[in-house]
Amino acid sequence: MKRERLFWLQVATPFIAILFAFLIGAVIVVAIGKNPLYVFGTMLAFAFGQIDSLGLILFRATPYIFTGLSVAIGFQLGLFNIGAESQYKVGLFTAAVVGYSFPGLPAIIHIPLTILAGVAGGMLWGLLPIVLKLKRGVHEVISTIMLNYTAVSLLHYLLTGPFLDQNQIGATQRIMRTKFIADSARIPTVHGLTKLLHIPLPNYVHLNYMFFIGIALCAAIYWLIWKTPFGYELRAVAGNQAAAQAAGINVKRTMFITFMLSAGIAGLAGLSEMMTSYGYMSVDFPSGYGFTGIAVALLGKNNPFGVILAALLFGFLERGAEGIQVIAGVPQEVITILQGIIILSVVVAYSILSRYIRIQKKKEAA
Repeated sequence: MKRERLFWLQVATPFIAILFAFLIGAVIVVAIGKNPLYVFGTMLAFAFGQIDSLGLILFRATPYIFTGLSVAIGFQLGLFNIGAESQYKVGLFTAAVVGYSFPGLPAIIHIPLTILAGVAGGMLWGLLPIVLKLKRGVHEVISTIMLNYTAVSLLHYLLTGPFLDQNQIGATQRIMRTKFIADSARIPTVHGLTKLLHIPLPNYVHLNYMFFIGIALCAAIYWLIWKTPFGYELRAVAGNQAAAQAAGINVKRTMFITFMLSAGIAGLAGLSEMMTSYGYMSVDFPSGYGFTGIAVALLGKNNPFGVILAALLFGFLERGAEGIQVIAGVPQEVITILQGIIILSVVVAYSILSRYIRIQKKKEAA
């Protein structure tokens, strides 16, 4: 097939799948007695009609960029890192501890140190699954799923015991959380930048520079996979492990580095909220980013730039859901169903596209 034709087919496939998903969603909206044109029109107007909504979409997309990229890296090598949920939470905890433990550090040191602590926490929780896989042949899906539940129990113990903020004793309502991180560990929001650009972004929108770090990281991972010798080794191992081993590539080393990279990136997912709006890690901190990251990676076809677009779509759906819930009276569950339909539609669409490409290549070969 011509490269140009193949490129445009790949570009058009997810958009067609998403359009199909919204058509199915329209049927569901009709089934609950609502007008789909009014509902989806309200969603678009609410999400894109005001600058604060645009900022919130970017803010909510930020964690999904990190977890989606984390899962996508593993998928590129055929590693199923289902543990991004626990890796992000452990990374969040280690970052919070570093954030409040060194209050005298200058921000230029404390902020990067806190971010690196998040990476280290994610890697720490990803170490056991990959070691078990390489040493004992334990499938990473099983070990990472089990460690998701282990992390919840461990963090609950730590946040209600040794690392509980004791300054809350005597308060009317105690929160099971760490101490507040120091001001020097709080990442700046983009309000300074928006003021320079004369964009009136409200103060309650906590969009910060973690979003741009996520974009830069996606570009860096794309360069790593497609433009470096390690990326070539990664793609060779993904294609055929036996052939890669015969060519002199250290397969186990490549798998170890890739999984550690995946886990480390997952450890960054919660920092955009913890280092701005929350300021601490608690047992009630938002969950589900890791599991949604699997959907983001699938929707983005494991491409770092596709992950960005998929994360923005999920950010839009979450923000739009608030609008149709309040204005149009549509239940939140409708958006959850729509998200599932989008994922299924894209997966099926890519499967159909792959079969079509194989058939065309066979015809050309004949």
